[in-house]
Amino acid sequence: MKKLGKRALYHTLAPIFAFFTLISAAQGQTKNISGTITDEDGEVMIGVSVTVKGEQKTTVSDREGNYTISNIQPADVLVFSLIGYQTVEELAGDQSEINIQLVSSFIDLGETVVIGYGSLEKRQVTSSITSIRGDKLTSGLGGATIATALRGKVPGLMIDGTSSPNAGNSFQLRGVASVNAGQGPLVVIDGIPGGDIRALNQEDIETIDVLKDASAGAIYGTRAAGGVILITTKQAKVGDIKVQYSGEFSTEQIRKQPDLLTSSEYVMYGLGQDYGYDTDWYSALTNDRPFSHRQVINISGGSPNALIYTTFSTQDQKGIVIGDGRKDYSGRMNSKFSLFENKVEIQARAEYRQAQRDQRNGSGSFNAAMMLNPTIPIYSDANESGYNVREIGISGTSYNPVADIMLKTYDGKDSWLLSDVSLNINLTDNLSAKGTIGYQESKWQLYRYTSAYHKSSVDNARRGEGYHGFSKNNRFSADAYLNYKKIFQENHNIDAVAGYSYWEGNGESFNMTNANFAIEGVGPWNMEDGTWLSDGRAGMASQKDPRERLLSLFARVNYTFKDRYILSGSYRREGSSKFGPNHRWGNFWAVSGGWRLIEEDFIKDLSFISDLKLRAGYGVTGNNSFGNGYATRMYSPDSQMYPTPTGEWIYAYGPQRNDNPALKWEEKGEFNAGVDFGFWNNRLFGKFDIYQRRVKDLLFQTDAPTPPKTHSTIMRNVGTLQNKGWEFELGGEIVRNKDWNYNTIARFSHNTSKILDLGEDGVIDMDAFPSPGNPGRAGRLLNGSTIGQFFVFKYAGLDENGKWLIHNQNGEIVPGTSENLINENKHYVGNAIPKLTVSWDHNLSYKQFDFSASLRSYINYDVFSQVNMYYGLRTQSQFNVLKEAFDRYAAVNDEKILSDVFISDASFVALDAVSAGYTFDLKKYTPYISKARLYFTSRDLFVLTSYKGINPEVSLNGLFPGFEQINSTASMYPQTRRFTLGVQLTF
Repeated sequence: MKKLGKRALYHTLAPIFAFFTLISAAQGQTKNISGTITDEDGEVMIGVSVTVKGEQKTTVSDREGNYTISNIQPADVLVFSLIGYQTVEELAGDQSEINIQLVSSFIDLGETVVIGYGSLEKRQVTSSITSIRGDKLTSGLGGATIATALRGKVPGLMIDGTSSPNAGNSFQLRGVASVNAGQGPLVVIDGIPGGDIRALNQEDIETIDVLKDASAGAIYGTRAAGGVILITTKQAKVGDIKVQYSGEFSTEQIRKQPDLLTSSEYVMYGLGQDYGYDTDWYSALTNDRPFSHRQVINISGGSPNALIYTTFSTQDQKGIVIGDGRKDYSGRMNSKFSLFENKVEIQARAEYRQAQRDQRNGSGSFNAAMMLNPTIPIYSDANESGYNVREIGISGTSYNPVADIMLKTYDGKDSWLLSDVSLNINLTDNLSAKGTIGYQESKWQLYRYTSAYHKSSVDNARRGEGYHGFSKNNRFSADAYLNYKKIFQENHNIDAVAGYSYWEGNGESFNMTNANFAIEGVGPWNMEDGTWLSDGRAGMASQKDPRERLLSLFARVNYTFKDRYILSGSYRREGSSKFGPNHRWGNFWAVSGGWRLIEEDFIKDLSFISDLKLRAGYGVTGNNSFGNGYATRMYSPDSQMYPTPTGEWIYAYGPQRNDNPALKWEEKGEFNAGVDFGFWNNRLFGKFDIYQRRVKDLLFQTDAPTPPKTHSTIMRNVGTLQNKGWEFELGGEIVRNKDWNYNTIARFSHNTSKILDLGEDGVIDMDAFPSPGNPGRAGRLLNGSTIGQFFVFKYAGLDENGKWLIHNQNGEIVPGTSENLINENKHYVGNAIPKLTVSWDHNLSYKQFDFSASLRSYINYDVFSQVNMYYGLRTQSQFNVLKEAFDRYAAVNDEKILSDVFISDASFVALDAVSAGYTFDLKKYTPYISKARLYFTSRDLFVLTSYKGINPEVSLNGLFPGFEQINSTASMYPQTRRFTLGVQLTF
């Protein structure tokens, strides 16, 4: 691969350099142009970008709002742009001084949209891209994470998560992208792929651009099957050093908790033994209004030749659940240096974040709390720990969830390093060369101790258990590319990129376990003291991941004629070390076009239309987001020992799994068509997209004969998956004058995903429901299955004894007994994918006052509630149950079964956030603080729904969405209302 990469690099880049050098235009008579840039109120504007249209020449306005740009020809067009303001274009002509006044705007067609390896003006975009300005995203964020703030802001993007400070998030864009490979979009931070959104500060985000269709994402090749999220961080603006402080102080409360029987009701219904106590197990697991705070200091500024942007932050979060907390510390520096009259630009960025996690609560804590007899006490004087470990009413598999958390220590230490450096050289006015090197490192350490008094220690006759784990991942990337921009004969505009990319990643891990310590509580720090080490029962494991490499050549061309007709094409040839020699390389390409009808004479005469563009595109991307060792052979130690000829017993090494050298890329082809529109100077604006994508050669585990194969399954390319849907955005600046401003935007989306082919006899079953009992599986995918449907028995009523009746495969009513509870009698029922998702944002300001609100809704979708199934029936002996067991399900006198009676419509309307603030102008009163903003934000204030479970918003990502699961943190962690008081100071 190395020889191939070097040879391909040489033969690709050499003619590109030669071509661009030959077509670089000779310069004619030039001059310098200067001027001053102000806003609507006449205030000077710092950091406005001044660019020659179609060329690499650029400068920015200084602290007095002045600018000077050199070597300008009369035919050149100057472009003045700043995020949040309407872009202005001015013909140079014979002018030597051009003064500009910029007008603020909610939407700006000249605003820059970040795409793969470059950027375009919004009017030139021919793909489906959603762009979010950082200030719009974080306004009223109110203690939420960046991922949480993104909910509802991007049509088609589904984000899962909980209220826990340690929760991660899963992303899914435009439906399921694969069966066994990765689902989520690729995150690219400042041009470096594979970033972690959690490692960023919200204040550092300049823009987020989401590439939704394959015509936009194909230039990222194998990692763009699930879409691409491009994040650009802030750079300093020219001017004096500016210091900003942000502080947030938050608390939260549970929004809804299950309505379980009280101790007196439990005794009255005779569900179990009365131990004489009154315990609310669910409430005992929660903190009462936990307090969290976050502090950020930002320092930035500099000259046109040297800019420095730095951020330092600290955050202390206490979760609503006991034993759940997190502390974060981070620092970022972005620097930019311009040399030789802006001919050379050097950028360097680095961020380091460290987190300390307390995560003792497990996924089963609330399941145990709901299950336990409410007459059992939390505490007991009979146990040295003070907790009721197994003294009163605790036995077998049941346990005290409070003691389970409090008799453990958990010290997780995580760190992330994100860094990159780039060099950009303007070789001519039209041609530039850029190289970027990036390095990312992630580390996780965990020190955990389980007390000698913990139930697991007592049950297993050990005096405490210690655990120490460590893992690390490294990512290295290098990109080099040429960018050519040129306007020919006034009407022809070309923007071309060609380059080379290399990426590699690897990781390692180590962990150890020991038990039986002489002194309580020292386990993770004195691992050698446990007797299991000498007994041979201590555990130890280590792993070194194979190095993964990607090598790519890429190109992109954007062509515009008369700012009216737009064509775009991209190509990427990529090789991956995960595949065998004959299937290592893949070709990924895209074409798209746009027609700006607004530039046609028959539309220009319609003065109320300010923008109208049709666009369409098709692209092909790949997917290699699966583990190593499926296409190439990997070895690992066997768990069994084997005798040698000398009589020794040793561990043998064998294939970790069956390898398949014929394995190749999953390939996604996607068509997208859309229209962008604006009316009345873009006071009303929007866009509509319709798409269809098909993923072929799905990676799927199939049966393998043993022998000759070592293992019973093997990964093959089998099957096809289809997604289709539409997205619509409509917004407007309803009020815009000196004192009042009100704008709003609504977003709508619809998606369906279907398995077209899984090969002969292909079937995918979801995991079986948990104990107690053996209910089975409520999800199954076959050829032709729609993702989101439940595979369950169809409820037909109850007999005279309260026993289940179901419809069999012929629609006949039969008893719900074991001989009838078979897969052949199950039906596909309901759908967990919303028919329509909606979000609606409002922003209102009056002078120094500001107000914002965000609503979100899922319409016409179903959820299967395991909570109601497991705790809604009065037949659960010795367990607590919901009050509905003696109300809604009172007539049932039978054990739980996989019935559609536990499926219900979960449509909801949620108020995600509401925020109000006031900005004080302090320049007249103090020389130290120029302005201050005080605000109050409430997040997740309410959810309106008819759903009878705990939370209607369950995970909708993956192959089997729509389950409120009793053993899932995502379902059982309490959803909370968060209240935040914030202050922002500018010095």
